[in-house]
Amino acid sequence: MLTVINNTDSLRSLSQIFSPSSFDKAIRANDIKRIERKVKKYVSSTSTSITYKNLINFLYTSLEKDYRSEYFYKNRLLNTLLEKYSLNTTTVLNEFKIGSSIADFILLNGTARIYEIKTDLDSLDKLNKQLNDYKQFADLVYIVTSSKYVTKILSDYSTSTIGVIEFTQDNKFKEYKKADSNKSYFSHSTIFKTLRKPEYLEIIGSYFGHTPKVPNTEIFKTCFELINKIDVVEFQKIAFNILKKRKIKCPDSWASNKTPFELKQICYTLDFTNQEYEHLYKFLNKPLKCISPI
Repeated sequence: MLTVINNTDSLRSLSQIFSPSSFDKAIRANDIKRIERKVKKYVSSTSTSITYKNLINFLYTSLEKDYRSEYFYKNRLLNTLLEKYSLNTTTVLNEFKIGSSIADFILLNGTARIYEIKTDLDSLDKLNKQLNDYKQFADLVYIVTSSKYVTKILSDYSTSTIGVIEFTQDNKFKEYKKADSNKSYFSHSTIFKTLRKPEYLEIIGSYFGHTPKVPNTEIFKTCFELINKIDVVEFQKIAFNILKKRKIKCPDSWASNKTPFELKQICYTLDFTNQEYEHLYKFLNKPLKCISPI
């Protein structure tokens, strides 16, 4: 049996285990010191046969109940949406820069949808600026929040295009307000700046039949001038189709039952190779030696 010290400081610290940086070190650098320190300080057990998989399952359940940080929203949302949509036709982008904001979660399927997460632990101070950026890029924008904020957000955005979803205490997503189209807000500049150089060159070459023969220092400016000649709604759709190509390398390993539900969002973000997935499975089956006995 596992037990955890249940206070704000311990839960905050343990929640940091569920981060791409923790598992990047653990799987790619074989460095588990960060995880071990937190576990040794805050977790106890009556058993000496605990594996890391047991630990991850226990911590995830405990934290999702008592300290729902952004990761738990993202992981549940990713799993829920990819149960509905196929990995073959869907791309998810995490922590994606749009304008001067970073979008939590973008789903590219038949349309571009942004899900901006606001947990109990978050402030709403930057929300309006974030939404204004996202509307310039995405067809549909949703705020995903808890019961703490849902009434205020519904009131604040009642006449806007913004959709509102509550992440309920029983871990369901309840849509209160459907998002409407943002086509009238689309911006050439905002969309263009989300693209990597090979991506916007591919668009230019396909649309105009050639790419600019100019010095590298002038490529960005010249391509942007050409992009501005495309209708913005058409350009958004073209960019959307280009961004959809940013697939994860090993979708079968990600979808495998061997990959724990609790770590799906981390694995998607880190985009593990098949070899790295095998390292993950071996790590999860290792006995936990750093845990304190009760």
